[in-house]
Amino acid sequence: MLILLCLAGACKKQDSASEKKRIPTSVTDIDGNIYKVKRFENKLWMVENLRVTHYDTESLCKKDTIFEATESQGVDVQRPYFKDARYFKESPDTDNLTDDIRNSLGFLYNWCAASGITGSSTSVTEFVQGICPNGWRLPNSTDFEELCNYLGEKETAGKKLKSVKGWLANNGTDESDMNCYPAGLAIRNNVSFMGKQTIFWSSKNHQMNSTKAEVLKLFYEQDHAEILGVDKTQANSVRCILDLDASYIGF
Repeated sequence: MLILLCLAGACKKQDSASEKKRIPTSVTDIDGNIYKVKRFENKLWMVENLRVTHYDTESLCKKDTIFEATESQGVDVQRPYFKDARYFKESPDTDNLTDDIRNSLGFLYNWCAASGITGSSTSVTEFVQGICPNGWRLPNSTDFEELCNYLGEKETAGKKLKSVKGWLANNGTDESDMNCYPAGLAIRNNVSFMGKQTIFWSSKNHQMNSTKAEVLKLFYEQDHAEILGVDKTQANSVRCILDLDASYIGF
């Protein structure tokens, strides 16, 4: 009887272990784009900019299409839109952006598109899937703080996050392996700061102004990373994160 009980206990342990999930080595969005990822403590971060044009099946918007801002396609900045600015050129700012780098820039999204929530002053919780693949979410400002702290501190995190090529000046070291290229920003069809700056959306409203959301900003003239609020009508880059817990093998 004792032997049988021990065997049953061993089976339960094996079943429990088999039910755990493997930590992903990549993530695929609903359009079939595949992104590399990297683990920072209990978070898995995309190390490429998002380039999807539909919401995933578990998002609030469920497979809706995000419209692109073009010369002929007018957009309402209070509604979701994206801008494919990868091949925008403005000398000398973008002269360092090779074709390979441009293909890695991803799309620029206004906050409504990133969060899947319309209205510039809408209040939301900090945990929002939005445009991210199922199981993943937009970072919040705490996630940005944790990432910078993992890299040392905000005063030097910018240099460690920036790519080693592509910036107008002061390329980074990319010690983080986050490969942050200067993707710029857009408002409707107007692109600016490409080659000089990159901004990543968070899900969190700015504490003093709900028409703004908090972001992580990297700039070519500085080595530090900034967490600040920008207007939700602006289109910026998106990186998504996956929260790791005891349901994953090796956590």
